[in-house]
Amino acid sequence: MFASDSGSERATSIEDYQNTCSEFIIDISRDYKDWVDKYRLESSEAASRKSAIDFIVKTTNQWILQYADTIKKVDIVMNDGINKMAESTAGYPFQLEVFVNNSSRYTTHRSGKIKLNLKATPREGRVVRVGKYHKDQILLISSSSPVGFTLSQESMKGADILDDYIVLDASACKGRDLISLTAVVEEVERGQGEYVTESRGFTTLILVT
Repeated sequence: MFASDSGSERATSIEDYQNTCSEFIIDISRDYKDWVDKYRLESSEAASRKSAIDFIVKTTNQWILQYADTIKKVDIVMNDGINKMAESTAGYPFQLEVFVNNSSRYTTHRSGKIKLNLKATPREGRVVRVGKYHKDQILLISSSSPVGFTLSQESMKGADILDDYIVLDASACKGRDLISLTAVVEEVERGQGEYVTESRGFTTLILVT
């Protein structure tokens, strides 16, 4: 019998659900690669985005098998991988990265306070700021135990360079808990009537140790 949480009735064993979701990740990656082709990018850029998708498929499925020991955790890792594939398909017109312990995309951290360093640089004549994932939602967070967060309001104002932190409160987490977080950064045109020219998400998966 495997660890039970909501939705566990969807599978007869955790292994079955892991395999089903791993196969789904492989299948949907083909759709994202097709979208890359539809963009008619330069061959080097298209190859780079497809390579990123392949890496996400491989790493997501490794995490599903190694760390996702409940239905909820499998869902967290699977959806994290889908978000990452969508981000890689769209690409980044401006520089954007998120680091935890100097690692990006996939990382580990002890329970307690977790600092995610957002770094972004806009193109010339523009500024960058933290945006909202949805109208009333700053971040997308999925976790196997409750987490909170703090973010400076200054990060949501336009700046020449964004170099700030999201601090997760993972005090309620224990070893082998999983947290997926998507932060959105906007590139904004300078001047009167500032408007968003580009908006991109960056998804990070954290294994609590």
